[in-house]
Amino acid sequence: MPRKLPLEDPALTKLLKGARPAPRDDFTVACIYYPGFHPTPFMEAWHGFGWDEWDITLRCRPRFKGHRQPILPKWGPFDESDPKWSAREVEAAAGAGIDAWIFDWYWYSGVEIWNEALDRGFLKAPNASRMKFGLMWANHTWQNNHPASLTEALPNLLPIRHCPEDLDRVLDAWSERYFCQPNYWRIDGKPWCSFFLLSSLLDHLGGKAGVARAVERMRRRAEANGEPGLHLAVFTGSPGQARTALELGFDHVTTYNIVGGRNQQPAQPLVEFDDVMLAHADKWLQFLDAKVPYWPVVTQGWDVSARNHPYEPWPPVRWGWPWGHIVTDNTPEKFGQLVRACRRFLALQKAGPKAMVINAWNEWTEGSVLLPTKDQGDGVLRALEAALR
Repeated sequence: MPRKLPLEDPALTKLLKGARPAPRDDFTVACIYYPGFHPTPFMEAWHGFGWDEWDITLRCRPRFKGHRQPILPKWGPFDESDPKWSAREVEAAAGAGIDAWIFDWYWYSGVEIWNEALDRGFLKAPNASRMKFGLMWANHTWQNNHPASLTEALPNLLPIRHCPEDLDRVLDAWSERYFCQPNYWRIDGKPWCSFFLLSSLLDHLGGKAGVARAVERMRRRAEANGEPGLHLAVFTGSPGQARTALELGFDHVTTYNIVGGRNQQPAQPLVEFDDVMLAHADKWLQFLDAKVPYWPVVTQGWDVSARNHPYEPWPPVRWGWPWGHIVTDNTPEKFGQLVRACRRFLALQKAGPKAMVINAWNEWTEGSVLLPTKDQGDGVLRALEAALR
């Protein structure tokens, strides 16, 4: 008899109230796209001509017996800023049921990095119309973890800063280059966009009052640029912070990923995906109880050892990004079950619009990948496709 998967547990089924899966046309499937796998001038200046994050992906080594590293692409390393390769990605994503990509977008007071995957790749792909896309401003300080030093703290390469005038420049860039695209993701006619960190906005813009003014300023700037407004989101794992975001004028919240387990202990080196699946259900229901507009996330895996020095001891002797635990046994079968459970959760939500956020399409250096891999082939994509049918 096959082993029962954690989300088949009767207690958890009851917790999800036995809901039937939400109809497929009732929600959007949006997948996070990390554009770190092509050369970009700023990173080349630090790491050498032609460098991208395939370098640390390929150099990763197993840290313990049975460790699934290196996680390598079945297609081989490819340049995601090449529209031919982007077209292949579009076919794979759309074929598995993904409706939209959420591109991580990096802007540091006018300095852009990793934008070529979107600008030169996806937007130039001949089949780009098959997918919608939206922007998530990854407004965190950029640190050098390529890989992290064996002994020293992470150096900051690009500190994040926010000011009202810079938000104007961002809105102008978004309007000129992205909102005008026919496949830009819109909700009620308004372009969807998001911030990664509310905390950065609070720190730099003068607390809650300053952020509320900034959100309103962004909406007015979008209107001045010919848009009907913005549908503005922020990523958070905290229902309390979600309430704050809504008070400040954001339309909804979502979560970037869930990587810890329900029963995880401090400094626990390995966490089974079974436990992470249960933590997903817990988090979704916390937001449901909080009665906030929330898009649930489904995380495929978690293993950032590619960002650690190859000779870093195991288990880690220091904790905190990018040193920490590794999620194990995240099989395609379990991922598919988690997607099906998320559909049940979406059925419990009364208000719309609804979306399922998936982490991630291509976070190779964080062990969260939907693209075909050498060891699992296209198993994850096929599990997603079956769960969305």
